[in-house]
Amino acid sequence: MPPPHPALSPDGGEGSGRSQRGAFQLSAWTRLAFPRTYMDRQRRAGFLFVLPAVAYFACVYFIPLVESLIGSFYRTLPGGASRFMGIGLYERVLTDPVFWNSVRNTIKLLALSVPSTVVLALAVALGLNRLTLRWRSLWAAMYFVPFAVSLVAAALIWQWLYEPVYGVLNHGLVLVGLPPQKWLQSLNQVLPSLAAINVWVRLGFDTMIFLAALQAIPGEYYEAAAMDGASARQQLWHVTLPLLNPQVVMVCILELIFNFKIFDQVYATTQGGPAGASQTIIPLLYDTAFKYFRLGEASVMAVFVFVVLLVVTLLQWRIFRRQVDY
Repeated sequence: MPPPHPALSPDGGEGSGRSQRGAFQLSAWTRLAFPRTYMDRQRRAGFLFVLPAVAYFACVYFIPLVESLIGSFYRTLPGGASRFMGIGLYERVLTDPVFWNSVRNTIKLLALSVPSTVVLALAVALGLNRLTLRWRSLWAAMYFVPFAVSLVAAALIWQWLYEPVYGVLNHGLVLVGLPPQKWLQSLNQVLPSLAAINVWVRLGFDTMIFLAALQAIPGEYYEAAAMDGASARQQLWHVTLPLLNPQVVMVCILELIFNFKIFDQVYATTQGGPAGASQTIIPLLYDTAFKYFRLGEASVMAVFVFVVLLVVTLLQWRIFRRQVDY
């Protein structure tokens, strides 16, 4: 005869286990509110320290996310009324060629910006790590300055550099005998030009992350590798890069999110032009919501951005993260 189902067993079984877990969670919250021991007071202090950040995250991120999700099923009518559309807005947005053109432009910009920023930041950090403390601090501060500049200000600076007639870059090209370029006004050059702005803005921040990680690597690892006959290249490949894996993954995720949500640089320089060649998804979302007042379709785009970033970030974290033990 088969044994009785745990949830239906006379002695309680799984049902009893669930009730015990529920009672334990209730007791934990009660002890958090009314601490009895020193450890309870420590846990409550930690919870109170985290509470403002949790409340800020809920108000600024979670609540707007829920409202966007709900708003993606409604179409705003003239006069402020709303009409339930079901998945109609999703069908309209996901079959719109303008939307998919912005997605393609965003992916192209990602492909140009993210690898360049990560590789250059790692190279700069490796170079700075070889300098003395005085010169390292000086050069690190110089590299970090662009990150402290407003994104709109950085975009306007580069717009002046890219100016076809009076720009510094074309002036330099003419001096060396090369023809001037259209840069932001060219269908083929606008995305690489915007990618250069992104690299310039983000290079210092990523360099600081890599530099801090390099300084945290114990020197004994390199001494042991040198005693085993490892060259500088082998030490970089088999010691430095594996130990920097968590930072590389984190920087890639941060750059992916930053470049996927790019707005300031595009809107301040090209506003999606020429002929939609630099129209990325966030400027299109902004125009849809606040220029054409199609809030439902803009909410669909916001949900799309959230889902894509969530999936890609989790995949990137799962695939590239690995533990390194020495």
